[in-house]
Amino acid sequence: MRRTVLSILLVALLLAVPVAGATGGVAGTGDRFGAGAAPGVAVGATDLQQASNPCVGTMERTPDRTTLFSIQGARGGDKTSAMVVGARPNGSIVGVHNDSDAGRWWSYDIDVLDNGNVLQSTTDNRDTLIEEIDPATGEHRSERRFENAFDTHDVDLINGDELLMNDMSQDGEDRVLIYNLTQEAVTWEYYFANDSEHYPQSGGGEFGGDWTHNNDVEQIRDGVIMVSVRNFDKVVAIDRETKDVVWELGEDDNTTILHEQHNPDYLESEDGSATVLVADSLNDRVVEYEREGDSWNRTWVLRGGRLNEPRDADRLPNGNTLIADRRAHRIVEVTPDGEVVWEVYSPYQPYDVERVGTGDESSGPTMADAGAGGAVQSTGGADFDTADIEACYDYLTGFESTRLIPEEDMDAVAASPTATEADGADGASPGGDGADGTDGDDTDGSDGADTESGSNGDSVLGTPTSGSGPSPLRTVLAAGAVAALVAGAVARLRRD
Repeated sequence: MRRTVLSILLVALLLAVPVAGATGGVAGTGDRFGAGAAPGVAVGATDLQQASNPCVGTMERTPDRTTLFSIQGARGGDKTSAMVVGARPNGSIVGVHNDSDAGRWWSYDIDVLDNGNVLQSTTDNRDTLIEEIDPATGEHRSERRFENAFDTHDVDLINGDELLMNDMSQDGEDRVLIYNLTQEAVTWEYYFANDSEHYPQSGGGEFGGDWTHNNDVEQIRDGVIMVSVRNFDKVVAIDRETKDVVWELGEDDNTTILHEQHNPDYLESEDGSATVLVADSLNDRVVEYEREGDSWNRTWVLRGGRLNEPRDADRLPNGNTLIADRRAHRIVEVTPDGEVVWEVYSPYQPYDVERVGTGDESSGPTMADAGAGGAVQSTGGADFDTADIEACYDYLTGFESTRLIPEEDMDAVAASPTATEADGADGASPGGDGADGTDGDDTDGSDGADTESGSNGDSVLGTPTSGSGPSPLRTVLAAGAVAALVAGAVARLRRD
């Protein structure tokens, strides 16, 4: 009888384990961290990781650090794998964090935090999931679930313990919000419907549907938040205290300025001039504007080549611009003159890109400070076709290593934005060893066998709490099952 009771207690314990695992944000079953394999470690060496890498395009310059990029996961009307990918300077793949394997739908914003972890915005059904990933292993360190935030494309950690987020709502309550991790509460909200002067219900998309499609947020200085309001073709700066619009760039339906833009970055020239670098998506260009008085001057435009609905553009410290080129399914680094000097394919539909060690947003000079500007044509990209992109997709989805940043770059994950990218902006320096884009030998960790856990500090998101962790129904059912089994076991012991 006692053996039976012990068996029941063991079953109860096993039932409790998935709930605890979900609280930490790690997928319970069916994820790519399978039984018998340490997270981030390939199960044996594979031919895929040693074969020629089909995801490499132009390699005229090798950067100093790893490049991280998110892939939203859509091919036309078909759903494909959402992923986060790490690519070395020579274009070889460090590893792939497959969000779809972990039950996520879309993959959006990624930021490298000061503790070394990667902050990511994803979706699960209609809920927003903000997750913290250990780049040395691919493990989910923690997560926050926001059931009342719809399709959050961007999240930034600001002021140490606040999450600045967008919420598309779909019910006319489109907003920007701040969630305080210490207080476990939303402490600030900005509702677009409360400002009919700047966002009339007749403008943008359908009110009550995809109305504003606000898709990017950034704290540009203490107390001022910049927001991309895509369906109004404008970028606005909002005073956090008064909720007044400080300035706006663009206007609804004037697509000569901006047309359904994504991921604007705020820069300042040496003379203090406000500057905005924007992926001007439906104009198929990347554009930079400088504010003069109450007006904006277009100081740089990159277009042509294969540019097709770019989603993100970051100015690097060397003066080049790193771009997630959505419908061309590639990541490119481009000089001020428009030359593509680094290119990696990223099917299907890259969303965000970050160069390790250069900070969350743009950390390089404005074009005015770089002594460049004007309208330039993109040149020098590789000649690739649909078959090449599909081969890259198969390669990425078959990649076994889940590590995102190699050991040699772990010291740079919290580096100063000005401490890296020392190469000149002309992009002329040729690639060094390994610049042919094929996976390297085991000296760079490309065999996926590195078990180093990294030094990532404590989780920023912390232990998920009510409304931000696992499904409440799942928790209740599992807890009820455990309670019933334990109660039965106790009753049996008493009868003995």
